[in-house]
Amino acid sequence: MINTAVILAARKERSSKTPYPLLQFYKNTNLIDRTLSILNEIGVENIYLVVGYQKELFLDYQKKGISLIYNDKYAYTSSMASLACAEKLIHNDFLLIEGDTFYEKKVVEQLSKIDKGNCFVITEESGNGDEAFVELQEGFITKLSKDKHQMTRFDGELLGVCRITADTYKKMIDCWKQCSNPYLNYEYAFMDVTLPLQRPCLQLKNLIWGDVDTDNDFHRLREYTYPMLRRKENPFDYENIVSYVQNIFSKQDVAKYIKIEQIGGMSNKNFKILLNNHSYVLRIPGLASEEMVNRRFEEQNSILASQIGINPTIKYFNLHTGIKLADYIKGAETLNSGTIQRADNIKKIANIYHTLHYSKVRFYNDFNVFAEIIKYEQILKRLNIHMYDGYDNIRDKIFELEYMLNDIGVQLMPCHNDAVPENFIKDIEGKLYLIDWEYSGMNDPVWDFAALFLEANFTPENQDMFLYFYYGDKLPLRIKEKIHIYTILMDILWAMWTVAKEAKGDNFGTYGIDRFHRAIKNINKKGLL
Repeated sequence: MINTAVILAARKERSSKTPYPLLQFYKNTNLIDRTLSILNEIGVENIYLVVGYQKELFLDYQKKGISLIYNDKYAYTSSMASLACAEKLIHNDFLLIEGDTFYEKKVVEQLSKIDKGNCFVITEESGNGDEAFVELQEGFITKLSKDKHQMTRFDGELLGVCRITADTYKKMIDCWKQCSNPYLNYEYAFMDVTLPLQRPCLQLKNLIWGDVDTDNDFHRLREYTYPMLRRKENPFDYENIVSYVQNIFSKQDVAKYIKIEQIGGMSNKNFKILLNNHSYVLRIPGLASEEMVNRRFEEQNSILASQIGINPTIKYFNLHTGIKLADYIKGAETLNSGTIQRADNIKKIANIYHTLHYSKVRFYNDFNVFAEIIKYEQILKRLNIHMYDGYDNIRDKIFELEYMLNDIGVQLMPCHNDAVPENFIKDIEGKLYLIDWEYSGMNDPVWDFAALFLEANFTPENQDMFLYFYYGDKLPLRIKEKIHIYTILMDILWAMWTVAKEAKGDNFGTYGIDRFHRAIKNINKKGLL
């Protein structure tokens, strides 16, 4: 078991007087505290914290047995200079953790179990704008760059957590002493002094993680990323899950053989179930869903989507509870706002939507956003909850958008209607699936495009790429205008959804109010109304 860790936290912040690793994001907890807690849990005893900017703010950690190392050149150096400051103290293999990185506990837990050699943790690229991309060959890193133009393919992104041997560290120090570039990052020094076979990696898919370089990053951590992780890491009722599965497989002794792993979900709870050498996903609906989702429509539409090959096979569906069991997608990679905008994935999404929209399938219900808004108004009224301040002032403008849409023209086709990146799952062979059909129905297919662009924050260039893959050279007139209108309407709708969910006890941070404010901003844009 590894017994030493180095945390890098010397960087001078561009837009914060307090180093981001020290800013509290939840109940007196900051990034350094969280990392220290994880290291203590796995038994790491020797912890070195390299500081620089606002070093006096870190002094309390000395009272907790943490050794502080000062990089007095922090203002004009980078991570390798900070790591080199520990030269006289590091004599064994160690864990290296970037102080501004937020990650799931299992990252360090699994890395600490590797008993020899170097190892970098990688996951799917995040799309945060500061990615360190890697290319792999047979599980070893062969290329690393923050410039996507240098990469022939994207096999992953460095997470900012790694294991470095004492021998490799010594070579990195020797490299640093000969270096004329004070801004060298440690990962490039590592690449310079190692061969590919000395660069194995631990690949972890579907992680909740991020790093904090800006105020926007910190806002996202506090209001989105950490609440998502709390929902994922919250202890679940094991016996309750077993009883659900036992009801499905009534003739088997489920408790004796079942293995359960929680795998996240924004509004629902999802679990990977291993039973009889077969893997499934068990979906348990979240709070307040009984008023928001028609389970009969969801079941029927899900089955139709499975029949045309874009949804995993449904094994069990309970219309009363909403509990669903589906085949687990082998080698499942959940897309995120970074991976979803890769050209190969954009093309696959365009194809999957084209398959759905032109399948001639008739879903069992219509999805009309204006009817949905009225439904949510009624739900909030029954819950005695008010929509965000300012809603009444824009309500008439919202419903005037229906006339604009009718003037442009609206088609009805089978649509998914909920294109968050996490609903796109790629299997081990690269086939893409579209899951979670709770809000599906007959709708204008442009709604699906608008949802994709909005939820995944598509760049204008990638929006155009998607539309080309879908339409070719026959782009409909006024489609950009229609997309813009639909993004306003879905911001309003999902803001109302958030208010209803939180009234039942969920917590989505500022997710709802942020969407509401964005809708108001877009409604008031000159020339729209």
